[in-house]
Amino acid sequence: MTDHAKLQKLYGNTVNYSSRGDLFALTGVLGIDPSTGELATTAEEQYKHAFANVAKIADEVGFSNEDIGRITVFTPDPSYRPMINAPWLELFPGDNRPARKTTHVGLAEGAHVELEVVGVPNAGGRTPVEIDGVRHKDPLPMGALLGRHLFSSVLVTDIPNSTERPKRIDAIKQVFENMTAFVEAAGANLDDVSNVWTYIGMWDLHPDYVDIWVENFPKPESRPSRKTFHYPRVDIQLQIEAVLGGNRKNLEIAGIAHHDPIPMGAVTGGVFTSSGIDSRDPSTAITPNGVPAQSRNVMANLVRLLEETNYNLDELYHVTGLVGSRAYIPAFEEAWREIFPDPDNAPAWQVMCLGLEARDNLVQVIARGIDEK
Repeated sequence: MTDHAKLQKLYGNTVNYSSRGDLFALTGVLGIDPSTGELATTAEEQYKHAFANVAKIADEVGFSNEDIGRITVFTPDPSYRPMINAPWLELFPGDNRPARKTTHVGLAEGAHVELEVVGVPNAGGRTPVEIDGVRHKDPLPMGALLGRHLFSSVLVTDIPNSTERPKRIDAIKQVFENMTAFVEAAGANLDDVSNVWTYIGMWDLHPDYVDIWVENFPKPESRPSRKTFHYPRVDIQLQIEAVLGGNRKNLEIAGIAHHDPIPMGAVTGGVFTSSGIDSRDPSTAITPNGVPAQSRNVMANLVRLLEETNYNLDELYHVTGLVGSRAYIPAFEEAWREIFPDPDNAPAWQVMCLGLEARDNLVQVIARGIDEK
């Protein structure tokens, strides 16, 4: 059991850690100076402390740098990107580094960076995975394999061994080709992909994206869970997770299926992942008004989806809350605490102000769990 009160006293009340089976998640790591308990004064100092705090928390809870599969770096905007590599290389000075994704979102007041860490405790080694002919400009691999778990960095639209980047529909096709090359380089295939996050700026091409999605995942009963973010900073990027030898099957909540051809959730090799779980009432398909009511319905739908899988709340290790505005967070977290009143026995909880631009859909969750039976 993790002593969250002790962690949060040192590193801030956003820090959460959870480990289930052979996966863990550490969320909400800020640029707090543990000697003062306060956010560092400058952005550069916050980045230095945030990455250093990952190593310190790892010592507290019992995982090592070699167990980390991916770090997601949340920043307010692209101007902060030059501050990432120096503390990143201090944490990972060798060539064997985890995957990394940078996402620009609204953060808490005064915060210039927030880190999320996922990985496999006692994995026995991490293997960087690359796409032949495609490399990131920053010092990070295209992804990392730890045991049976594969984590990607952002998968891009680059044509291998070329400086060319295709446009529009060709860009969508290329990013899926690169996804296929990535999983095959890890010794996996598309049937092993458990979860896909899609960042797309070409929203007018969303129907074409869906067609290409179905071409790559043609079986309606076996598709990865997926969340699509309207992200105007890029044409299209993918971030994926896979479980080698996964044997994927899909899960639904009767009455509130997704409009797109994606499941509400999937189980891949005993790993549970969800798409965006919203607040519609399954008996009416109606979305209630207001953040408190939507938050309670979202949590109830999470429980319903778990019941479809014969999972329970104790088997979740990581839940991402999505909000349309940071002003919604207090009411959302109140609903969260109603089903997880003990932070020492709760999944790692991360709130992200991204991906909910619809006027009526104010909150969602994306969940991950693992069968410990």
